[in-house]
Amino acid sequence: MKKLTLYNGPNSPFGRKTKITAIVQEIEIEEKIIKVQEAEFLDNFNPLRKIPTLIIDDNQMIIDSDNICLYFDKISNKETLFDRRNYWQIMSIISVANGLMEAVLERRMELIRPSNEQSKSFIDKQEIRVFRTILWIEKNWNNFMSDKISMDQISVACALEYTKFRFTNSWIKDCKKLNIWLEKFNKNEFMNLTIPKEAK
Repeated sequence: MKKLTLYNGPNSPFGRKTKITAIVQEIEIEEKIIKVQEAEFLDNFNPLRKIPTLIIDDNQMIIDSDNICLYFDKISNKETLFDRRNYWQIMSIISVANGLMEAVLERRMELIRPSNEQSKSFIDKQEIRVFRTILWIEKNWNNFMSDKISMDQISVACALEYTKFRFTNSWIKDCKKLNIWLEKFNKNEFMNLTIPKEAK
């Protein structure tokens, strides 16, 4: 059996979805929480020094959360999370969810800069993007009606929870279907097991 080491951050929504995928697909991993700024060793595997990064048997790497999730899915004996019948729809929603995570993350990174270096227009742009994206998901995504767990569901749930954690839950009033679905989805054990400590 291959040794799988997942280098991750404590609050990364991208890392969270890889952990959830490992749990759902019953893949045994060792997670190591790191501070990216201090993780010079990671440069040997990932020159971008981004998390999550998966190291296989201490000598191979898989970079990017989507690639890691695809790998876990491929080596699992469980039913795929990437249903071939609507594969491209799933992949497109995953990309939308990733963009939502990135907008929330970029907003936060701007806000933790010294106040005299912050760009209000940049923050406003990310906030507009967040609300526009969630409203789009509410109106256009229909796979949340399925009880069958899929990768787009995991990605959207992680993105929405990260938005609530780092920004706001005010989108709930305009996205009632999505909020009802999320409350139900959050009852899955894998969601409870992967809540960032700071978010509890």
